[in-house]
Amino acid sequence: LYLDPLTARHLLDCLDKFDPNKDTFSLLQMISFTLEMRPLLRVKTKEMEKVQEGLVKNVDNLLMEEPTSFSLDYDDFINSIKTTMFFSEWIDEKDEDFLLENYDIRPGEIRYKLDAADWLLYACDELAKVSNMDKELQKEISKLRIRVKNGVREDLLPLLKLKGVGRIRARKLVSNGHSDLGSLKKVDLTTLSQILGVALAKSVKEQLGEEVKEIPKGTRKGQLSLEKY
Repeated sequence: LYLDPLTARHLLDCLDKFDPNKDTFSLLQMISFTLEMRPLLRVKTKEMEKVQEGLVKNVDNLLMEEPTSFSLDYDDFINSIKTTMFFSEWIDEKDEDFLLENYDIRPGEIRYKLDAADWLLYACDELAKVSNMDKELQKEISKLRIRVKNGVREDLLPLLKLKGVGRIRARKLVSNGHSDLGSLKKVDLTTLSQILGVALAKSVKEQLGEEVKEIPKGTRKGQLSLEKY
């Protein structure tokens, strides 16, 4: 897995403490406190209160013990909390402008962090398998990996199976009442085209195993109101 042995030990120790009461913050902080994720997002003096609030809110979800403020690891730990908060905002579908303003992280850095997180979560999944850890844990890691890669909330996961549908289009579908593949099978091509555009709507229907017929010109069936946008 090309992991530092200290990272592997850290991941295994944390995964062993995971239980159903933990959440995504637990796993995100686990991978943030690794050598492979460095350099971490540094906490500035003016941000300390905000990061401390985030820590207090999620302290029960941590899979590692909080170092004392006198520990040599404390700075890395507190920086890992800020990095975790950034990841949490990303999978809550915040855009790059928001992340730049609130976490001072630029698009290139975002991509680097996302790639590192994807690899570390893959490594976690493999370590969980070879260690015969709980299947639910492996499921949570797999879901989180998809969410980190695409920057989405959990409700969009079913729609990301479709080629050409990312987080913006998936959210648009959900906003128009189509939250799963079954709903997309029921909607007519004309209505779907008004949401996604003709080319992608055809592609989605074909991916769902439907035979696509050309939309007659001038057809306006199921026209959407401006409120839907």
